[in-house]
Amino acid sequence: MISAVGIKKILYADTSVVTADITPEIAKTLIQAAITAKNEVQNVHGETWQIEESEASVTGHKNQLNGQNYRYDTTPGDITPSFSIGQYDWKTKADMMGGEAVKKGGSGADKDEVVGWKRPTGKVVINKALFCLTDDYVWFIFPNAQIVARESNTDKAIAIAVKGLVQTSKVAGVSSEYNYEESAVGSLVAEG
Repeated sequence: MISAVGIKKILYADTSVVTADITPEIAKTLIQAAITAKNEVQNVHGETWQIEESEASVTGHKNQLNGQNYRYDTTPGDITPSFSIGQYDWKTKADMMGGEAVKKGGSGADKDEVVGWKRPTGKVVINKALFCLTDDYVWFIFPNAQIVARESNTDKAIAIAVKGLVQTSKVAGVSSEYNYEESAVGSLVAEG
């Protein structure tokens, strides 16, 4: 039995890393690659983590002769994981909001040091694969989520409020969501 309580880890990757149905073995590879790439949210502010699935839209079709429904059309609800990043680096901000991390520049040894961020000048669409581990070690994997992020005042600080709009994958056979126990994935176990 699972409860999927809280949040322990949020990782992300470009959607292009998902090339096939995500089995526990493939999930392990993808998650470990995201860890290696340091594509990890380091801070989720307060109690902002959640996954919401809106209720399905149901339309009943009535039989005109007796006024009773004889069939229904059902459209599934939207799935949206969301959280606010309370502390972040410039790379994470650029990954979630677009734009780019700004390097110091010049000719010194520290010319490649990232010292800021600049907002994109036009509209950007950001899609990421999200890998979210709950406190009781259940992975919620969303292979294709459009990221909608904004700056948000949160307890006297500027957080990054992030919402993932879960979409159908562009890869045949890939589901929009996977849930696996970490004991089956084994991504956090060091090999060797």
